[in-house]
Amino acid sequence: MSPRRDRTVSVGGVASLTADDRGVSDVVGYILVFSLITITIGTVFAVGITGVEDRREAERVANVERAFDVLDDNLRDVQRYDDPSRATEIRLAGGTLSVSEETRVVLANTSDPDALDNRTLDQWSSRTIAYEEGDTTIAYEAGALVRGDGDGSVMLSEPRFVAADGRTTLPVVALLRGGGEEGVTGDGTVQITVAEDSNADSETARFGAASGETLYLWVETDHPDAWARYFERADGFNDATPAGTDGLAAAELSHDDLVYVRETVRIVGLQR
Repeated sequence: MSPRRDRTVSVGGVASLTADDRGVSDVVGYILVFSLITITIGTVFAVGITGVEDRREAERVANVERAFDVLDDNLRDVQRYDDPSRATEIRLAGGTLSVSEETRVVLANTSDPDALDNRTLDQWSSRTIAYEEGDTTIAYEAGALVRGDGDGSVMLSEPRFVAADGRTTLPVVALLRGGGEEGVTGDGTVQITVAEDSNADSETARFGAASGETLYLWVETDHPDAWARYFERADGFNDATPAGTDGLAAAELSHDDLVYVRETVRIVGLQR
């Protein structure tokens, strides 16, 4: 066997380790490996936590949307069967639930928004039940369920408008705010109650276009783009306004010989 090579160098009779780099290489390697592990764990932790929070937020909003689906079904039964009252529970999960805004449905004989006030045949107003969390809004307004995200919105459940054979039927849910809080913020469960109003009866109004006249349906809302797209694809409506026109959506009634507007009036309240 060859003799072991001594890598130390004698300086002045004293052994020196300056020529031995084995210890330095081990320390540098350890630092590099430790840094790599730390960076990897930190990156995974940061990305993972953000993903979990985003997923949790999306699930909270999805739960509220499902609760609004139930609310929509309950109010559909109120329209269909004239049920006197219904109640729906919603878990807020940090958002705000309110009945502060108002949606207006107008029947007029003009397509000009500047002439709308003078050419209105009749109009119906309804409080909007809305849940807001960040840039997301889920709202029930005048018989339709709408979701807004940022500057855009989509109709999740359409109003029960029917047009055929020269006749148009427009059922409108007219919600009035009763007692209790106008808005509720935070966590916990809130019950939305809908009950009959002893001072206002549900009724049906009948209209017909005069000779050579065309009738138009207008909706004043926070989500005009969703309503305009609904008018574009629904049978019985023509020439819908462009999306987002000054808070107004409008369309020509292609079946305007007879127009029936069925107004269902209910009192809405929020209870913890």
